[in-house]
Amino acid sequence: MEFLLENPFILIALIAFISSFFKKKKEEKPVKQTPRSVQQEQRTQAERTSEESALAEALKEEKRQQTEKARRIEEEYRQRKQQAEESMKALQNQRKGAERKASALAKIASNTNAEHPKEPSGAGGFELRKQSIIDGIIWSEILGPPRSKNPHRSLNRKQ
Repeated sequence: MEFLLENPFILIALIAFISSFFKKKKEEKPVKQTPRSVQQEQRTQAERTSEESALAEALKEEKRQQTEKARRIEEEYRQRKQQAEESMKALQNQRKGAERKASALAKIASNTNAEHPKEPSGAGGFELRKQSIIDGIIWSEILGPPRSKNPHRSLNRKQ
């Protein structure tokens, strides 16, 4: 036995022989297909039909849910459209009312202009009054830039 283990060529040949022996054994063993019995085939067919019917039921349910969702969206669209139409009618009524008021005010304005005719006054129609000139100067001082922005130099500093 020691002779076999000490010689590497014999050891390799022994390993190859053993491995080929096990390969042949595996190849000789045919794969057995168990014939299906009629009951097993009927069971698989029944399972398939039950799966198909369950799938069909699920599809019907999904289709029903989609049609329900479509109806809700359509109803919401109708409601929004109706609200928009109502608000548009209300805005048109407001516009018509405003036009009536504007025409009434225009009539009143034209009547008052006819009662008080303007008197021609000079080239541009601008009259100068002493009080209005004074008021203008005062307001220009009030609304003008502050004194700190435009300081006046005293006479003493100029020298």
